[in-house]
Amino acid sequence: MRPVCLVTGSSSGIGAAIVDQFAAQGYDVVVHYNSGADRAEEIAATLREKHGGEALVLGANLSQPDAPFELVDRTFAHYGRLHVVVSNSGVANYVQDEKGQLARYRFSETPIEHLDKEMDRVLSLNLMGSYRLAQRALSKMTELAKKERKPAHRSILFITSISDIAPESTRIPYGVSKAGLNHAVLGAAFDGGPHNITVNALRPGVIDTPLTARPSGVEDPATGREFTVAETYGLMAEGGAQPIRRIGEPDDIAYAAYAFTQIPYMTGQLVAVDGGFTLPGNFANRELFLQEGLRKRQQQ
Repeated sequence: MRPVCLVTGSSSGIGAAIVDQFAAQGYDVVVHYNSGADRAEEIAATLREKHGGEALVLGANLSQPDAPFELVDRTFAHYGRLHVVVSNSGVANYVQDEKGQLARYRFSETPIEHLDKEMDRVLSLNLMGSYRLAQRALSKMTELAKKERKPAHRSILFITSISDIAPESTRIPYGVSKAGLNHAVLGAAFDGGPHNITVNALRPGVIDTPLTARPSGVEDPATGREFTVAETYGLMAEGGAQPIRRIGEPDDIAYAAYAFTQIPYMTGQLVAVDGGFTLPGNFANRELFLQEGLRKRQQQ
């Protein structure tokens, strides 16, 4: 009987790469979406064709209180088993201003009502959605383990972020939401361990996804064009901000996600997969690295 993996936010970006990796490794999977139903169906069809297993498509707005519980229950009702849950869904904290534009304020300049909206946006999904999902997954996995003479290894993996320790004044709410998950990982690891259930967090650096395709607020001095977040951090990487001189791709995280969930003796760990970006001494000098990356780009 094939193992089962649920990956939230798997209709694009990192989640799509992760669900593909698990399907390739012989798992039946759940492709979860919030608003991208057509994309999710296309991904599921591709997975069935490529890998031959089952790919169930389920929609849910995980920022709503009952939705994470129901998503786990629907997965379990369909498959009757659950081996891996990857909590990947997430949003940036930026919300629209009165003109319909994404507003970006430094922390000290943010109107309080706007700050509250940003915090509510990320806490309801990034923190509480993941928290509720993991609670129900751990409960279901524990029930299964108690019925087994020798419990099979099962795993819960949170996709969080290096933003938990890499500050930026315009996205403090996002970092808060991700840092909050770290404690959930530790507590859940204590609860799951006796039942052979491991709980860990994978903390990506900047990955080239739709989330990082948004404007960064940094302009190209040569053209005046505003760089995307991915382009900005790519320049920093080229300029020496990290040992691996590029930003990440979704497959980088997918490989790590599969690997981390297969280790039965690792639990309660918060592991950065960031090209070395958060190595001591690097992040504080990001502006210097950006300028060096721009200089190198102009020389080319």
